[in-house]
Amino acid sequence: AELYWFAGLVNGTLPDGGKENLSANAILTANIIVNTGVLDENKNLVSKSDLTEWEPIGARWSPYTGTFDGQGYTISGLYFNKSNSWYVGLFGCIGAEGKISNVGVSDSYFQSSNCPYIGGVCGSNSGELQNCSNSSTVIGKENEYRIGGVCGYNSGTVKDCKNTGSVRGKETIGGVCGYNERRYNEKGGIIENSFNEGTVS
Repeated sequence: AELYWFAGLVNGTLPDGGKENLSANAILTANIIVNTGVLDENKNLVSKSDLTEWEPIGARWSPYTGTFDGQGYTISGLYFNKSNSWYVGLFGCIGAEGKISNVGVSDSYFQSSNCPYIGGVCGSNSGELQNCSNSSTVIGKENEYRIGGVCGYNSGTVKDCKNTGSVRGKETIGGVCGYNERRYNEKGGIIENSFNEGTVS
């Protein structure tokens, strides 16, 4: 409940009608399980009708710019399966000032069709990802591109991250990052000390 409340706070979707708080900070103090048994041993979605759906933190025109420290804990059981949805993951879009660290995403399922930027930790990163991991399934169907296990698209910094999950798509896909670009400044588009042990197809 607190994770969903935080997502609502950032995205401006809480029932009180408050404005987006894109720079809100958070620290995890325990593992969080949203749904159980989302994936089978082959990283395929288990057929269930009662999965609680996830809405990514931060969006295309309103990226997350706060600091989120997972303190080594894991968020598991996230489920997202919608068409025409850009920027999909635990975080949808991370802005240049955003920093996500020390968090793992596991037993989760992210899928969209006809839209790019899909990743386990984030769909798009212009800030910093450090010591983050994904062991979930990330799928882009039809015309998707920029799909990665940790990050779909990166123009920021990715350090000490790993993917052991499953990544499937058609164009510009990768285990750690689907598409890496040095775009706005000389410091962007950096991936360091990160690796993939998952399946990419």
